Amino acid sequence: MLDSLFLVYEHFSPTASKYCTFGEGFDCGIVNKSPYANLDGISYLLTIDFKLPIPLIDIAGLGVFFDLVTSNAFLGFLTLLFILLLLIARYEKKGFLWVKYEKTTAWIKGLLIFGVIYGFYLFLIQHFILKTYCLFCLFLDLILLIGLILAWRLKK
Repeated sequence: MLDSLFLVYEHFSPTASKYCTFGEGFDCGIVNKSPYANLDGISYLLTIDFKLPIPLIDIAGLGVFFDLVTSNAFLGFLTLLFILLLLIARYEKKGFLWVKYEKTTAWIKGLLIFGVIYGFYLFLIQHFILKTYCLFCLFLDLILLIGLILAWRLKK
């Protein structure tokens, strides 16, 4: 969760942190300030990169609040927080919000599967389009993958 919060900070800072730039091949500033750093990046990919005749969606451009709630780093933080709260509820043999106790493991696995798939999509964006990597983003992807492996070992 701290990694995600650092990425949120990087997303909104006017300049990239010195902890985040390691030459041309590893530059979190480029990745975190690209149009792909928000959910809008999917629309940007389809409209600008693939030249599909669909309208460009720019929710993040509506203001700081919308930029925050659509930023991949903030959504990653919220996802990890929700998984943590589900784990606590599971440990206490309770449900959490709308998730019944019997479904906590399935929710944890589902969220982590989605996170790993979305992280892989973002990795492909870094590799093929931006041609630079964000070490903190890659670390977050690794955390999600390890979390998924551990969640698969949870008993129902």
